[in-house]
Amino acid sequence: MLKLRVKVLLLLLVLLGSTTFGAAEPGGNGDGLRDMQCGGACHGDAGQNATSSLSLSIETPEQVWAGQPTQVTIVAAGVDVSHDEDLVGLFLLSSTNANGDTPLSNGWEILSDGKGGTGNYVERSTDGSGVSLQHTWILRTDTLGEQTLFASVHHGDATGSSQGRPFFGISEAFVINIEPVPEDLPRLHENFVPLSMREVGEATLVELQTKFTETVAIEWQTEDGAILDAPVNASGEQLWEFSLPATLKPSSLQWRATFTGQGPEQTTPWFTLAAQITPAEVDDRPIYIQGLAMGLLLFGAVVALQKPRTNPEAALKTFDQTAEIFTVQAAEPVAEPVAASLSDAPAPIPEEGLPSGWTEEQWAWYGHEYLAGTYGGGQ
Repeated sequence: MLKLRVKVLLLLLVLLGSTTFGAAEPGGNGDGLRDMQCGGACHGDAGQNATSSLSLSIETPEQVWAGQPTQVTIVAAGVDVSHDEDLVGLFLLSSTNANGDTPLSNGWEILSDGKGGTGNYVERSTDGSGVSLQHTWILRTDTLGEQTLFASVHHGDATGSSQGRPFFGISEAFVINIEPVPEDLPRLHENFVPLSMREVGEATLVELQTKFTETVAIEWQTEDGAILDAPVNASGEQLWEFSLPATLKPSSLQWRATFTGQGPEQTTPWFTLAAQITPAEVDDRPIYIQGLAMGLLLFGAVVALQKPRTNPEAALKTFDQTAEIFTVQAAEPVAEPVAASLSDAPAPIPEEGLPSGWTEEQWAWYGHEYLAGTYGGGQ
């Protein structure tokens, strides 16, 4: 039993020792909405973080109108120069509090993350495509005045002495001035939210609500960069609609609108529409039942391992002792009562002699009974 427990403990130690402690996550953690503290913790051991050598900057349009979509681009320079970064995680932040520092915490709305989502964190593959990596978000805010944004990065190193170590970096503050929108500016309605995800094989009808707009032109492009025009129909006052073609596989396309009216012509940023295949719903009950069965099996195995084992020699010894007792008892005959014993003194023969028909041998055995009245009619 002790040897078995030692073997199990050694196996667990081997499994733990086979993992790499403190390494950056080589496969990433996926796009989403994440605070800056995730860059120093959930992507690797925070105690082993090193400072990234990538240079970070943020690019925005010259004019940013309140309530209107605007593109914000992070530029990471120096990729694959000092380190071999296979995967780079980019954060768009509104502060350096490390908690509650996403743009949503400071009045921003994320309309698109450029990959079909609405988070502030994306993961990009470098692919050795150059020394600069760019990624664009579409944001919107109603807050006027100066707003601050930060760029942050997290990556690993695939070669050299720092292989597997997590690297983290953050940029300086970039200030954006949010201006009130001119009254007659042709523009999107402030309640418009672009669709960011759809199913593969389905065409998409997009409806636009605008203000101070007389005509709308739509352009869309696929991942290969070809730009095409989409017909636009007026469906009501300041209401427009157009259709985007279906895709045959998971992919994404981008579209943008150009508005004309009495004010200056306006063009929206590129909105990303991704296509995916939604997994079919799976009945979870068999999985739960199988998990319960495995749990019971494991519980039974643990109980079996902890059950004390019987010593075969002791069991055999006990069995042998029992057999000896039974043998001795069986060898002892059970005493049965006898009428008389030949060693007893025979009864005295009466003076008149033996009773009629008696022999001396019979008298020797039953003479006492005769004299006591058992035989002979009580004589």
